[in-house]
Amino acid sequence: MQRSLGALSSSSRAANVLRAAASSAARPVSRGSLRCYAGFDAKSERAFVGEDFGARDPTAGELASNFSEKVLGNYDTEHIIRPPEAMGEITGLKNKKCLPCEGGNVPKLDETEINRLRLQCPGWRVSTTADGIQCIACDWKTRNFNTALELMKRIGEVAEAEGHHPDLHLTGFNNVRAEVSTHAVGGLTENDFIVAAKINELEFSDLMPKRKPKFWA
Repeated sequence: MQRSLGALSSSSRAANVLRAAASSAARPVSRGSLRCYAGFDAKSERAFVGEDFGARDPTAGELASNFSEKVLGNYDTEHIIRPPEAMGEITGLKNKKCLPCEGGNVPKLDETEINRLRLQCPGWRVSTTADGIQCIACDWKTRNFNTALELMKRIGEVAEAEGHHPDLHLTGFNNVRAEVSTHAVGGLTENDFIVAAKINELEFSDLMPKRKPKFWA
């Protein structure tokens, strides 16, 4: 008798669960709406945390506060996240050679092609030179003046091997910026991304400042 009552009780609970699920499925759900068990939808969430929620670059005021010296991870969205090594071996720009710029061998890239190739050069961003020419740029902070010069030397060796030379700037005593563009077309070509990809393969860890260990409070 007890087993029969237990089975009946279990069957009743199962029926209640099924009815609740069917009732929930029958409710209309507006597209784009986000519902959580806490009762928040998308509008409520934006009102609670603001529009600026998620990954973003720091504001000028945040940079001025030097908060980046205290963070545990990366403080911007430009840090290098390398794609899988196997993908680079098959289709990577690092395996290509720069073509001579003269004679129309390297056409100027449009925005779609630029965005596609930029994804293969993590750490590089689309920028503009002082002359107003579109380029891709990357920055490094080294330990001191001598390590900054060494970093520029290593980049120079890649540039010489490819016959395609970036503009290198010492911005401060230990900061290096590389800007790559193709002067012959007044903009960006695949050559620029090939050089950037090869620069990404260089070893710079011995030139970088040692980061102080961070501890959770």
